[in-house]
Amino acid sequence: MAWGISPRKVTVIPLGEYNADHYLTLLYQAFNNLGWRIGYFDRDGIIGYTPISWESYAEEVSVRIVNNQAIIKSECVGYQFFFTDYGKNQKNIDLLINGEIEYVEYHLKDNLQETTQELIDSIPDNQFISLDNPPMGYKEKLRDFLSAFTPKPNYFITPILVLANIAIYIITHVIMVAMVIVLFIQAAQHHGNPFQNWVHTMQDIYLSLGFSSRTQVLHGQVWRLITNTFLHFSLLHIALNMVVLIYIGSLLESKLGKWNYLFLYLLTGICASITSVIWRDHGVSGGASGAIFGLFGVLLALLSTKFYESNARKALLISTAIFVAYNIIPIGREIDHAAHFGGLVSGYIFGWIAYLGLKYQKQNITTSGALAITIIYTGLCIWLAPVYQLNDLNRLTTQTENLSAEISRQFYGSYGMNRDERMAVFNNTVLPDVNMLSHIALKMDNLTLPKKKKEIAVVKSKLIKQECKLYTLLYEEFRDNDPKKYRGDINNTTQTINDLRAEWGKIDHDQNDDE
Repeated sequence: MAWGISPRKVTVIPLGEYNADHYLTLLYQAFNNLGWRIGYFDRDGIIGYTPISWESYAEEVSVRIVNNQAIIKSECVGYQFFFTDYGKNQKNIDLLINGEIEYVEYHLKDNLQETTQELIDSIPDNQFISLDNPPMGYKEKLRDFLSAFTPKPNYFITPILVLANIAIYIITHVIMVAMVIVLFIQAAQHHGNPFQNWVHTMQDIYLSLGFSSRTQVLHGQVWRLITNTFLHFSLLHIALNMVVLIYIGSLLESKLGKWNYLFLYLLTGICASITSVIWRDHGVSGGASGAIFGLFGVLLALLSTKFYESNARKALLISTAIFVAYNIIPIGREIDHAAHFGGLVSGYIFGWIAYLGLKYQKQNITTSGALAITIIYTGLCIWLAPVYQLNDLNRLTTQTENLSAEISRQFYGSYGMNRDERMAVFNNTVLPDVNMLSHIALKMDNLTLPKKKKEIAVVKSKLIKQECKLYTLLYEEFRDNDPKKYRGDINNTTQTINDLRAEWGKIDHDQNDDE
């Protein structure tokens, strides 16, 4: 089996006394007999594509004639899970050189010269593709590990992006570890628990490093739409993204040109980020996957046109569609599906613009068109998206919890006092606090929040109002010294409070399941 980002098998066959044109004729007939769709044929070689099946979504089989040698290569067209070809490429080469060529040679031995001449005469002067500009771009040159990280002509921006992401990951995680150590030291000095509110602490650390969040972006920190595309949460996160970036970059950069490629990467990343911002009401986001899906969108757009030769286009389209469909399915809580979708759609639109720019040889169409759309889309999202008051909700929730605890302590802690002392506590402390609690409930009602949070805020507000009502009834019962007059209302209010607490718990449980 062959392994790697672009698994392949290569075999070199010395032609010896064999005529190169004759050998190419045998190859041409063998490709046809095997059902391999020929995308290119000339006196320097041949390119074909295997049929699509359940076990294979196409390999590119090419033969180059160099210095009286036939360099036969079979390479996977699409991205291969687990980076292996499962033996498909070796099987293709075996079928070709250990069976089909001998079969064709046996049947053409009497008229090989005539067949070769007819085939050579039928070669068109200009072909859609060539061995110097193969459909798979720089992908076929990724022969070893280091080649994926080495900038070269037609593969310049991709390795720089990969190395930049890796360097930023190392730097940010060194800083992150230092910040966590400082927090542990501070907690130890104050005898505190460093794991208390750990989730919020980590979110604050991520935000300080440049990750994206709805609240920050909608409050003007739009630079996070770019910085978050170079930031990753874990080693596995960046490793998977960089592998796929190398794959898609090796296909696209040589076709688009390095500057168009770079601009499309950044602009689709911004579109992916802002889509994530308006879709996610909380949490932080980061990663290059939105921009990477943008590049896949560009490739899908180009494959929807006549930019690629038809046989190459079909093989690339099916393999790319399989990869995108598998990864765009909204499964997994930790995956930012909104960013993937936003990147893919924007990339598809920008891909059509890029195609027009390449077709009419006007490169500025690509950058100016994509930039204009990105600015308009980002501006509309920021303008129309509501700014959720989640921090205000958390602050008011903390206030109500502290105030409720203080009211309970004052109210029930007064049982050992005489009547006048208890009345003084009620009038001077409990009732003003109850009145303040009631005002907080009104503030909660007016907060702008996402749907689930709004439901919780409404229930909390109702609960607070009922608690205030209960304390008022208990106070009036004590003041009038008349248990019968208020007891029915007190019991009904207590039941309402229990019902609201149950409703609150159910909504909170459902929200945790959704998250």
